[in-house]
Amino acid sequence: MLVLGLLNLRDAAAVLVEDGRLLAAAEEERFVRVKHVTALPLHAIRYCLQEAGVRLSDVDAIAVPWKYWVLGRRAALALSAMVRSPTLCLVKGRRSAERLSQEWAELAWLPRKLAGPFGPSRSRPVFLDHHLCHAASGFLASPFERAAVLVVDGASESHTTMLGLGEGRRITVLKRTPLPHSLGQFYAAITSFLGFRPDCDEYIVMGLAAYGEPRFAGLLKAQVLRLLPDGEFRLNTSLLDFHLARVGIFLPELTRLLGPNRLPGEEITQQHRDIAASAQFLLEETLLHLARHLKQLTGAESLCLAGGVAFNCVANSRLRREAGYKQIYVQPAAGDAGAALGAALWLSNRRGAFRQREIMRHAYWGPQFSDEDCRQALERAGLAWESMTEDGLCDRMATELSKGRLVFWFQGRMEWGPRALGNRSLLADPRREDMRELINAKVKLREPFRPFAPSVLEERAKDFFDLPDPSPFMLFTCPVLPKAKGTIPAVVHVDGTARVQTVDREANPKFRKLIEAFERKTGVPVLLNTSFNVNEPIVCSPDEAVRCFLKTEVEWLVLGNLLAWRPDTAK
Repeated sequence: MLVLGLLNLRDAAAVLVEDGRLLAAAEEERFVRVKHVTALPLHAIRYCLQEAGVRLSDVDAIAVPWKYWVLGRRAALALSAMVRSPTLCLVKGRRSAERLSQEWAELAWLPRKLAGPFGPSRSRPVFLDHHLCHAASGFLASPFERAAVLVVDGASESHTTMLGLGEGRRITVLKRTPLPHSLGQFYAAITSFLGFRPDCDEYIVMGLAAYGEPRFAGLLKAQVLRLLPDGEFRLNTSLLDFHLARVGIFLPELTRLLGPNRLPGEEITQQHRDIAASAQFLLEETLLHLARHLKQLTGAESLCLAGGVAFNCVANSRLRREAGYKQIYVQPAAGDAGAALGAALWLSNRRGAFRQREIMRHAYWGPQFSDEDCRQALERAGLAWESMTEDGLCDRMATELSKGRLVFWFQGRMEWGPRALGNRSLLADPRREDMRELINAKVKLREPFRPFAPSVLEERAKDFFDLPDPSPFMLFTCPVLPKAKGTIPAVVHVDGTARVQTVDREANPKFRKLIEAFERKTGVPVLLNTSFNVNEPIVCSPDEAVRCFLKTEVEWLVLGNLLAWRPDTAK
């Protein structure tokens, strides 16, 4: 049974599943080059069908993780905010209505919308509960036969959190938190208060939090986000209205509490750092509150996390240390894109076609390209290049990396989820203390406080990090061991932690071979790994990789087994 899962909301995506086995998955932003795009994911659908060698008419079912007509509570809250602000009513209201109208039309007429580019389908779309799809994306891809399931995001059709229990192939909903009490919306509103883009830059706030002290946490906990017994919490939207916050409007009561909000581009002060630290601390405390109550309800030894808040790797790590579970699993696209995966898995399960439960151990489910595709892209750009053996290429790039050079590394199938995990990566030597500044100067042009991540051979991780379990998807942070901080300073955050990717022997052999070659030359089995992009989605195709390379001062570009360089690079 072939099931196509698709999402046309923010982080639009498509996946294709056969009998419960994932065949292909990709986010629409990688094809249309717009971050977090909201759109019917036609390019991602086309890729999934082509990867499987099928047509839309071969698909047995289409699963959508959204009951788009169940929006009464969301609409009422938005209308309430509009009444409080004429500016919001005129600007935000019109744009929201236009976007919502487009999303509804795409889903209401989905067979017709898909028939144009793909031909007729023999199945009607099935619209599923959003949070159940999130839950399925985590639990049904996890290694656990029994696990507590915690879903936390901005909002589903009318709820913001779900506590559940996964057993075998069944997921039981135990508790939900209704709108407007939303952890995701709370963090998004603080993101906007600090001058960043809500629903986009929350990870920047998480990084900034390490530079502050949570001195506002008590005030926020008492007046904005209160914890109640039995895993309950309440968000005071009369003080922090997230609809208003999205357009930079903040109530006087909030600014009296926290001081004036920061405008985009303004200097970041210690006050802002402390607000970030306070919001991060309160998010963590609330997640622990939920997870511990869920532990009491289920007695489960394992926990699956899903929803956009599960991208907060600092909070994930506190849950792993303090919530009382032996293991925690988060699949690499935990946000709304992952709900498309959950929809396909959940519908397959409901129809008795979930014959093969496949643990998601890697994130390489996107498009791949041949060396011939790469060669043509290089020749179109007029770049010099040479073809090398895999061993020779890894040895050569390990030497260049050890000399402080930067390498764009483009291999195999593109990653699923927001992290570059060794197939669409920018790589560097973690031993150089100035490497963060060097990358920001030559490539990223981003806030200097944001950390870079290490990729390490899985069996050597404990030599450098206090890491209890493998971390293949960069969704947990951990302390860097004191003896290692001076060895790999470029990947140590200001709080002494790192967001680690462990690389095993099976998931990505070529990337692992490169790290092994670097270890032979330096004694360090770690590379600095960040995403292959510059203020755009991570590159997907060879042509995009070449264009990105030419916009930077990176010395080397590796496409498959082809090594390219600039005319001014000493070969």
